[in-house]
Amino acid sequence: MSDSERLKIIIIGAGIAGLAAATALRAEHQVLVLESSRLKQEVGAAIHLGPNASKIAIERWGMDLTRLNSPEVAWYTEYTQQGEPQIKAQIDTRRDFGAPWLLNHRVDLHQELRRLATDAEGPGAPATVRTGARVLSVDGDEGTVTLGDGEILKADVLVGADGIHSIARTAVLGYDLVAKRSGHSAYRMLIPREKVIEDPELSFLVDGTSLGITTFVSHDRRVVAYPCRGSTRPELLNIVAIVPDRALEAGSTESWSAEGSVAELVASFSSFAPKLRPSCGLWQLRDQDPLHSWTRGRLIIIGDASHAMLPHQGQGGGQSVEDAEALGALLSGLTRAQSSRIPQRLQLVESVRIERASKIQGYSREKALGAKDGNTFTLNAGEFSAYNYSYFGALDWARKLGIEVDGLEGGGKEQVAGRDGDEKEPSEAPVRQALASLVAASG
Repeated sequence: MSDSERLKIIIIGAGIAGLAAATALRAEHQVLVLESSRLKQEVGAAIHLGPNASKIAIERWGMDLTRLNSPEVAWYTEYTQQGEPQIKAQIDTRRDFGAPWLLNHRVDLHQELRRLATDAEGPGAPATVRTGARVLSVDGDEGTVTLGDGEILKADVLVGADGIHSIARTAVLGYDLVAKRSGHSAYRMLIPREKVIEDPELSFLVDGTSLGITTFVSHDRRVVAYPCRGSTRPELLNIVAIVPDRALEAGSTESWSAEGSVAELVASFSSFAPKLRPSCGLWQLRDQDPLHSWTRGRLIIIGDASHAMLPHQGQGGGQSVEDAEALGALLSGLTRAQSSRIPQRLQLVESVRIERASKIQGYSREKALGAKDGNTFTLNAGEFSAYNYSYFGALDWARKLGIEVDGLEGGGKEQVAGRDGDEKEPSEAPVRQALASLVAASG
């Protein structure tokens, strides 16, 4: 395909979702990513990539695990608030789901996705990342983006990957959506390995013999700990301490980089064993209802812009990767001469993705806050593990949903033909109790 035939795609936001989308789309299209910051330092602590997402990033995009250098979940361990063991279970998602469950430093994952999106050696043309480009407004019907300096950019496809405060989402919905307070906030911190191993009671968290996720749980708060940066000898221990907002004196914010009070953190967990009371960030957890639509004309929103979710399933980043892969798969083969078909294709992406992402969003909420309006999930924790992780891309999921997709490169109607009946769930392979316990209890 010549450059003149390639779709021009503008992605708003160069976070995890935006760079994942650029990676998925660069093989066939011209991609420009607009980022308001200067990207001098991506902020945040650690982020999961479950096997549903790592499978896509490794097998389809060529993510380099050596470069990423992230530990894999091998164990799940749960303790009471007094440090008494309740569960210790081995996890092997490579065996059970065909891909690793990765515990990444957010900066490392961001850098690897940026490499995949912009490296000259990748497929197609490298994506261009334009920093310092503040977006003022988006017009999905016209396919235009207006920047802070008054410049207007036009594209065949607009992808809003601009997070929880999304301007693109406002263009889709026609009104500003403000996520509600969930009633909980999370302290986040990264502790250097050297500090952790000084404590013989906590050194196991980074010593390489039982790497994975460790939780300390009480009735209304929890501490979640897992290593990152270093596949066999982690350099950092990530801590997320989730507390009810009523336990906080200072207000928390949605920012990834807001400063938290160590004194308030210690006070919030005063009933926990002394070894668990350790500079930290304070992140207000916001709750957002599933949206009725992700698209308008030539615009689609993905990631936190479309389905911001609480962290209790560790699926926020993974669902962004799934969104990105769906865009690449379902926009495949389209040229500029066929641009009139773009709104229909974007609606197809939404149809394939919205039910699954909304269900995972809802399950994350239920694990954090309980059922809303009496609506509970019929799947138990083990079945929902299978639902989360038994995902093989958008074309396969379209087949499971009974959605027909014609004329896609590498696909075609016969590959994704619908099945009889209204069943929308994937096959639920047996999942071991270890994963069931993890999904039920972890953060």
